[in-house]
Amino acid sequence: MIPENDDLISELCGKNDEFHRLFKEHIRLEQDLEALYSLKYFPPEVEKNIKDIKVQKLRGKDKMNRIIEEYKSRNA
Repeated sequence: MIPENDDLISELCGKNDEFHRLFKEHIRLEQDLEALYSLKYFPPEVEKNIKDIKVQKLRGKDKMNRIIEEYKSRNA
């Protein structure tokens, strides 16, 4: 996420259930990636899992950014 949006992210987590869910999922996926990256060897199934997690993170981040932009436009 963008650091200058920290206050906005906190506000949206309190007001928007979908955003809160997406944000929690984003953090969980990041932790999963860190755990996988800590492995010394990536078998093919782990590499596939890493790619899948990255895709999930990107989709979630896109949705969060859309929610942020909609919120900003409504409250400008």
